Amino acid sequence: MIYLNNAATSYPKPLSVVEAVKAALTQPPVSSLRSNVSAQDDVLTQLRQSLGRLFHIADWERIFFCSSATDALNRLLGGRSWKECEYDAGSHNSVLRPLANHVLVSDDADCGIVICNHCSNVTGEIADVQQACRKAHDEGKLFLLDVAQSAGCIPVDVDGWDVDLLAFTGHKSLLGPMGTGGYYVRRGIDLRPTQFGGTGRDSSTITYADSDWEYEVGTQNMPGLAGLKAGVDYVLRRGVENIFQQEQQLTQWLIKALQNLPKVQLYIPSTLHSQGPVVSFNIDGLRPSDVGYILQNSYDITVRTGLHCSPLIHRKLGTEPYGTIRVSLSDFTTQQDLQALVDAVHEIAHSF
Repeated sequence: MIYLNNAATSYPKPLSVVEAVKAALTQPPVSSLRSNVSAQDDVLTQLRQSLGRLFHIADWERIFFCSSATDALNRLLGGRSWKECEYDAGSHNSVLRPLANHVLVSDDADCGIVICNHCSNVTGEIADVQQACRKAHDEGKLFLLDVAQSAGCIPVDVDGWDVDLLAFTGHKSLLGPMGTGGYYVRRGIDLRPTQFGGTGRDSSTITYADSDWEYEVGTQNMPGLAGLKAGVDYVLRRGVENIFQQEQQLTQWLIKALQNLPKVQLYIPSTLHSQGPVVSFNIDGLRPSDVGYILQNSYDITVRTGLHCSPLIHRKLGTEPYGTIRVSLSDFTTQQDLQALVDAVHEIAHSF
């Protein structure tokens, strides 16, 4: 099988990730603040430090873990009322649906927020984060960066860009298991938690004072987070800049190859230099779902078809209601994989 659906969930995982999950399940369970475990051996502390190096967050203790980027975004957006919420057309439903259903927007609130999607999961376009963050701060708003698609494959510089809030997932380019993710809250920003429960830190406190919140409650997914640590450490050893360069070269090769095929319509940024490892296209006269079915069942190539949980950008691209065929790469994708895809697309377009 040729797997080209890494923007949904990356595959394969490094062997170190599999071994870390297995070790966490076969050894006596430990949990931060609930077991006699030293800080040196605490997986959560080590993972925070590794993510701090990867994302350039000096205050790595302000990184908190949850189940996904969706979970993180709901917590960040739901942590206070906002005077205004600004987002771009490439925003995922993990931003759009919280804003539409449970996030409080009020003229009485004292602050607005700008939510920026670092890399589109449809076109692969990479945002100019530094410029967007500066503009948000000039307008007196907080800046939230969604790195679900970029974490692990595109350099992220939280401190250098002056990002206030960050949401990430573990199961994509960070190469960790499903059910892992987290968020960063800059020190001094007061967000009320959306969940309350046991933490092991101060069991006598029931009611919190403002700004004294605890953001990690309940029992964490320790096997998953152990696997995520192994994935993040793989990215750090490999070098995110090296991963980005390799994937960008392969992505540019794929785009040029598809551009040479008749009946193929590409949906990409205006410049290849702002392109992440995601390419969307359609074949004239065929629905994306039909092409995906043929690729899977006739060529054993896995892609993703549809709206990719980002409805606004398809309205902008004119690809409603059926969406696009999406190809997404990982650090393990080869040019041979992409050549097989191009050959298959050529045969499909020619046959119909």
